[in-house]
Amino acid sequence: ATMAEAKAIPLSHWLVVTDLAIGRLNDKGALVRKAAMGLVASLLGFNPFAPQLPSAAFAESLKDYEAKLAAMTPPPAPHLEVIEEESDAEASENINGDEVQSQKTQTEGADDAEQEEAPKAPEGDAEATIQLNGGLEAARTMVAALKTALGFTVQLSGTVGVLCNLLTSGVASDVTESIGLLVRMRQFNVDGSTEGVRRLLGLIFSRDQAIKDAVVEAVDVLYLSNAESPMIAAAGLSELAATAALGELASLEDVLKALVLSGRLPPNGAVMKTLWSDVANEECSNNRKAAALNVLTMCARTNPEIIRGHLGTVCAAIDASLAGEKKSPILCRAACCALTVVRGKEGSTLELSHPVFAELAKVLHPGAPLSGRAWFPSAEQAIAALYSLHPDPEHAASEVIKAFAAATFSGNSMDKIPTAILARFLFVLGEVSLKHLVHVEQLARAVRQARIARDRKAAEAKEKGEGDDDLTAAMGQGAVGEDLLLDAAREKAEGELLATKQGATRGLVAVYAPFVVQLCSHPSVTQGPELLRGAALAALTRFMVLDAKFCEDNLKLIFTRLKGESDKGTRAALMVALGDLAFRFPNAVEPWTEHLYGIKEWGNSLHDPDASVRQHAITVLSHLVLNDMMKVKGHISEMARCLEDVDPRVASVAKLFFHELSHKHGNPIYNLLTDLLSRLSADETITPDAFKRIMTRLVGFIDKDRQAESICEKMCARFAEAVLADTPKPARDVAFCISQLTLSERAFKKFTEAWKMYEAALYDHEVHASFVTMCAKQKRNAKAEAKQFIDAFETKINEAHVEKAAAYNVSARAEGKETVTVTALAVEDEADDDGAVDGEQPDTEKNEENDGTPDKDRQESVQAVVGVDQENVAPPLEGKAPMTPEAKSPARRSRRGGAAK
Repeated sequence: ATMAEAKAIPLSHWLVVTDLAIGRLNDKGALVRKAAMGLVASLLGFNPFAPQLPSAAFAESLKDYEAKLAAMTPPPAPHLEVIEEESDAEASENINGDEVQSQKTQTEGADDAEQEEAPKAPEGDAEATIQLNGGLEAARTMVAALKTALGFTVQLSGTVGVLCNLLTSGVASDVTESIGLLVRMRQFNVDGSTEGVRRLLGLIFSRDQAIKDAVVEAVDVLYLSNAESPMIAAAGLSELAATAALGELASLEDVLKALVLSGRLPPNGAVMKTLWSDVANEECSNNRKAAALNVLTMCARTNPEIIRGHLGTVCAAIDASLAGEKKSPILCRAACCALTVVRGKEGSTLELSHPVFAELAKVLHPGAPLSGRAWFPSAEQAIAALYSLHPDPEHAASEVIKAFAAATFSGNSMDKIPTAILARFLFVLGEVSLKHLVHVEQLARAVRQARIARDRKAAEAKEKGEGDDDLTAAMGQGAVGEDLLLDAAREKAEGELLATKQGATRGLVAVYAPFVVQLCSHPSVTQGPELLRGAALAALTRFMVLDAKFCEDNLKLIFTRLKGESDKGTRAALMVALGDLAFRFPNAVEPWTEHLYGIKEWGNSLHDPDASVRQHAITVLSHLVLNDMMKVKGHISEMARCLEDVDPRVASVAKLFFHELSHKHGNPIYNLLTDLLSRLSADETITPDAFKRIMTRLVGFIDKDRQAESICEKMCARFAEAVLADTPKPARDVAFCISQLTLSERAFKKFTEAWKMYEAALYDHEVHASFVTMCAKQKRNAKAEAKQFIDAFETKINEAHVEKAAAYNVSARAEGKETVTVTALAVEDEADDDGAVDGEQPDTEKNEENDGTPDKDRQESVQAVVGVDQENVAPPLEGKAPMTPEAKSPARRSRRGGAAK
């Protein structure tokens, strides 16, 4: 790094040094990785090429200079002999002798030009030749420099992926240094650095404050503090918000809130004023206005005054999005979303005469100019803004519902209702019901907070001796009663929303509940357009959130529609809705747990052919299990299958789920591991290799000696049932899982003492191989005495395997079954090797002398006796030699060779 700063690295060595630095980014040592990132940052900051390093610019320049070099380079002169032959040929055809002499003179001039390695120049024009030579050398130097620069940019762009992986490291220094280097690369405009910056935004949710501060600092450096002007800063933030994905928007919002709180992005600063000028500027595109409004909305989450002071501009944006030939649903949604944050947590509502409500009415009109699916996101935000700002949202929402009902049913028979109008009406019903439920809970929370504030003031007055003691005591005793009354009033208000009994107070949407239920099961809807099916099911699931009884009555209908739905977006939405229902009414959804996991016929989300539906399903189930809203049972074996999903997004969510589950109190994976083993082993759709990878990851979460010992005992007990199966697969799976456990010396001895449990399964060569692998793993950190014990046990396993396999093969032949493979291992007799000195005959040769039977014939005769077929003898395990007389140590083979001689 110091040499790079001093510009002491030769240009010819620049790529070599960069390659070495990039290679050390994957080093095992954290300090080495940190130093490597520092070196790459120094090479980038002090590079001799350019302040901007996009590879496309260098590639284009290199192409141009190579073309210039090719044009400047003179063509190679023909050889003298060839020219002479051509001259002779021309001379024979030419009668004039002067022409022949002239041709020879030209040939001599061409030869001189070739020797000087310069283009031919007229006689006496030496200065022109020198200038041309200098141009050639300059062009060659430029081409070489551009090739080095292009290679440097390609190396840096390949480093972005490595740095993105380091962002997930458990070492804080790796993360902070990676963030700093990605920021530096973005400043130099390295290819792929923009994607790296988007990836680091998610680290704002890290638990490490240093990492969160590094993310905030990165955004500040890239978009605010180093910006040449407020216009460039505002444009950069708008572009970042416009191109961000949904998850990145949530991260960006937290970053901007932190910048506002720290004063780096002041509410009345130049950047904010520039953003508002972009929103009000008629010359700006609607997409740019929407991006600026999104940035302002994120900042206003911390300080609502940012939006409240510019409500006229927001209203003008809504009007502009709905006017003209080109409607802008993006701008309309952004403006309505900005209105939802005006009130804040403790703000007041607006007056009824405020122009905001007139603009919202335009959006929530049955004949709103936004067409197709573009209307629904804007309507969702408009309803949220109405409930946030209106002093009487219940009355306003009822007027909206009446307007849509009149447009839907007046003058139209049930068979002739337009699909678009009916879909909008159903959407408004569902969204209003959900927002009104939230509104009731907010009112109850506000009353409770007011009561708590009153009691706090009374307690403070009592401490100062200013209050009435009897009144204070009475208020304290009545707090519990007030809470009970408040909860009862809240439940009554929620129940009225969907009250269907006669004589009961009807809520906003209660009268339409039976209509929505019938609509969801009507053939014209179930087989109709996707938009109408999605709107009907969305309205039904939102109604189910209101009342537990209504939820229980219609769960069967929801699962029926989930099973038969053809639209992948609707299936994903239904899975999310079921997660919300399980969170609100866990007892009602609990009987349908197996359907949620896809074990029974009505639930297939985890097995859905579409990857996005599977991703939604495993995400919803992960939240329910990790938040203790669903009991952890053996059903999560279906989630374990997702560890091997073909889609990397689904597999990553499954890995994260089991990682978080292992950190919960008591490590539920320990309690479920044996059940998971049974379920996954019995699943025929899982290949043996996939099963091994899944169980390897799950067993890896068992990190305590006592837990590993207990799991080993439970798995050994399963051999009694496994050996009775028709195939050796159950025994193989159990043996593999045992071999993946990290056992203490005590646990391993207990395993050896349970010999009778798994002895019968040793006939299978894969069971035997798993136990041999287990012994090899135990030897790594074992002491000398323990190694002797392990060697003895391994010998016992080998002998039992050969014996059991031979007995099984004899029985299999008698019953006409397929025989098993035998893994033959050499058991080296060190005593014989040590006893056989030079000139002394080994035991094997003495046996040959006694009966005259060669080793190969003896082996075949032994195999015939024990019942082992030659073709069923498996190759020896790794590191072991076949059990034949030839497979002895090199010393023994050399001694036998010497004795034979």
